[in-house]
Amino acid sequence: MDSQGYVMSGMSLLLILPTILLFMVFLDMSKAGNDENSQLLHSDKVLKTSKDLESNIPTAGKELLKQEAENIVKTGIPLSNSRKTVKDNLQNKMDQISSNYRKISGLEVECNITSVDNSEDPFSVEINSTIYVGKDNVFHQENLSQDVSLTDPQYPMPNPLPFIKCKNYGGAYVSNNKIHFNTSLAEYLDDRGIENAYAYENATTSYIIKKCPYDPYVIHGNFGYNTLKNCLENGYFHESSDGSCFLCRMEGKGTCPHYGMETFILPSNPPVFTNNNSTNISLNSSFKRAPSSIDHVIFNDTPPGTGTYQGDIFTYCNDGVNYLIIFLDNAHRMKYGLPLL
Repeated sequence: MDSQGYVMSGMSLLLILPTILLFMVFLDMSKAGNDENSQLLHSDKVLKTSKDLESNIPTAGKELLKQEAENIVKTGIPLSNSRKTVKDNLQNKMDQISSNYRKISGLEVECNITSVDNSEDPFSVEINSTIYVGKDNVFHQENLSQDVSLTDPQYPMPNPLPFIKCKNYGGAYVSNNKIHFNTSLAEYLDDRGIENAYAYENATTSYIIKKCPYDPYVIHGNFGYNTLKNCLENGYFHESSDGSCFLCRMEGKGTCPHYGMETFILPSNPPVFTNNNSTNISLNSSFKRAPSSIDHVIFNDTPPGTGTYQGDIFTYCNDGVNYLIIFLDNAHRMKYGLPLL
């Protein structure tokens, strides 16, 4: 090959080289684009899974709290450590959910329940957790603190405390969304030496935990006590610094150090005497005082037993047909806007 041939070959190489370089750059750009698209897809998948996992925690929490409370209603057996029991069972539930996500999505999914405890709101339970979702170098990790409502109508939460307290005295049963004690509550009080315990024969109380809408509570005394009557008929619960929280109720504690709740326990109608085809309503004099009709008062069996104190009779309805009473001390009369003694 002469010198002219070498020059032509060199020029051809110079012309081809940019094409090769451009092709290599295009391959790199395509790979980078594919990697970027893959990361975006992974990122979307990771975030969606994280949000799904986050929303699963309170739902699973409500299911487990309801299940534990219903089991206590059936057996009357309290939990020895409600916080640990709920935490461990919730962890098992979230492990199953995480495993399902791993199988379906191929992602790394972990949910660690760090604690189950009281919320600042006594009508909620606080669940703390850590979630991790990742794929290759894309991941999302978050510490969560979630309040789980005890008053969600989709997960009606039973009041377990009365079933624990009255288990050894004949128990209680549920009818028309109320707890009926028959003689069990009176015998429970009498066994503790509480004065006028038998005012609570055939008493009733709330079964489902429902937050009272009448706030501030002093308005219960309005409208000729119709507000109080409506509250009692609906079985509402009220915030209380003396009442036990829901988690302690599952342990059979009538009072606890946490900010809790209280509800009323309603005595049955007082004796009715009929003379000459007319009904004259009269009270047995011994039942003009009896344990105050607040559940944390009645169920406060902490030694030396002074927590169950007496209240005086209060008639909140007397329309000639209905004669309805409760027993209240001055502190609770003041709380609910009722006349003091």
